[in-house]
Amino acid sequence: MTPDSQILSRTDDGVATITFNRPDKLNALTPAMLEAFFDAVGQAAADPAARVIVITGAGRGFSAGLDLGVIGTGQSGGVGEALPRPEPQWGDDIGPPLADGFSAGWNALIRSRKPTIAAVNGPAFGWGFILALHCDIRFAARSALFNATFARLGVPAEKGIGWLLPRLIGIARAADLLYTARRFDGAEAERIGLVNAVLDDDQLMTHVAGYARAIAANAAPRALAAMKAQLWTAADVSYDEGFAAANREQDRCTATADFREGLASYKDKRAPRFTGR
Repeated sequence: MTPDSQILSRTDDGVATITFNRPDKLNALTPAMLEAFFDAVGQAAADPAARVIVITGAGRGFSAGLDLGVIGTGQSGGVGEALPRPEPQWGDDIGPPLADGFSAGWNALIRSRKPTIAAVNGPAFGWGFILALHCDIRFAARSALFNATFARLGVPAEKGIGWLLPRLIGIARAADLLYTARRFDGAEAERIGLVNAVLDDDQLMTHVAGYARAIAANAAPRALAAMKAQLWTAADVSYDEGFAAANREQDRCTATADFREGLASYKDKRAPRFTGR
């Protein structure tokens, strides 16, 4: 199986679904798979037909993390560092700049300017856990398991997780998960606010697909891009800076065709037909 076939991507009804496809290894990641994954995210980010990006895994797992078989082979370091920065459909003129200092590869989900959803259908360990945290929204199957494995491997919190995890669940809970490197299930993940909801295994993808399609159909693409920029930068600017940035973007949005369509659809009591313009 080639790296390209280990990352599947399709776009339907405004939703790009990217799937880790190495089910016999619980979708353990090789460097080549990660390069293919980052490329797929970049393509979805630049595709006007894709308004929401969903990440999931084939078979029984989301991703078991880095394939430990590559450790010691010289293939496990620097993944994504040499990639060119992905150019999203909506550029940095919309909202504040997003995380310029991060690796272009690992930061692809954040820089996409499109809502990203992790459908965690099984184990999400190590690097798989990190990629789920880089998404805006997470839903989990009841069989899902999570593990920040790094302390037991003798490495620090990798790939920005020390920045991400406390912002999602607070320092004390993040410290617990990082220091103990223990496994925890979807119910605990929901209780501490790490996932938005837990679904029965056979309902996870149906729920996520419907949720993503509703966003794609009912939310203006430029407004989504601006809101994503606001969410990812809000903790790092003052209230006044955030307020001023929101006012600037509101002025831009009210000059668009999508704003006029939003008003018209609301008055006509019908679904909007947004074009991204």
